[in-house]
Amino acid sequence: MCKDKVTPLVDYPSSSESSSNDGLGYEDDFADRPVDMGHVSGGWAGHVYLAVKESAGLRRISQACIDEICQRSDGDAGTSKTETAERGQTSSIGRDVSSRVRRVEGPHVSLTRVFYLQEHEISGFVEMLEKAVLAASRGAFAVGFSKASVYANETGSREFVGLDIGVGEERVARLVGAVDGVMRRFGKEPFFSNARFHVSVVRAEGKAMIRNALGQAMQEEILALPAVQIDQLECIFGNRRYCIAL
Repeated sequence: MCKDKVTPLVDYPSSSESSSNDGLGYEDDFADRPVDMGHVSGGWAGHVYLAVKESAGLRRISQACIDEICQRSDGDAGTSKTETAERGQTSSIGRDVSSRVRRVEGPHVSLTRVFYLQEHEISGFVEMLEKAVLAASRGAFAVGFSKASVYANETGSREFVGLDIGVGEERVARLVGAVDGVMRRFGKEPFFSNARFHVSVVRAEGKAMIRNALGQAMQEEILALPAVQIDQLECIFGNRRYCIAL
């Protein structure tokens, strides 16, 4: 197991979903919790997830989604790309949207909600987590993506483009079951019972910014993405990261 210092993550994609009307994803109960992953009253904030190796394909899809969101926002405001080009400038709508849309750093698949432990509980939790994960793990594996969905945080103030996992979903579910057992031993909530496992690649500040950007062409691009390798589970408490090789 490795233990090292890292820059704290601030986005933890996990979801308890209800289907959206446009058939492109799930949004109402997405539990993004942008917290300071340091010490808070009542304990240290923690999160368990599968690290996803960032690929050129993921970066390309992220940028394509961002470009599409910005372009569609211009179009919705009645500003065509031709008109903008003729003026030789970026529209104010486009500039405003681009400042609120960005790529998600450190792609990952959440296995827990954000939770809190006291300092003296952390070592015992990590030890138990390692044993449970190694007992359930069948080694490193690849995940493939079935489609893109729109997710939102609980307040609806932030949206995400999430790539839903198709191939490899049962392996992720098996690990969630192992992690849930440890969470219960420490009196913490298990993961969402009807979660759809996914990797968030783009986040947008604001409501209804992403919904129209995931057209058929984008979905086909996502289906064509090569599978990505997962060989490590990680657990963060504050700026401390514990790694468990699968």
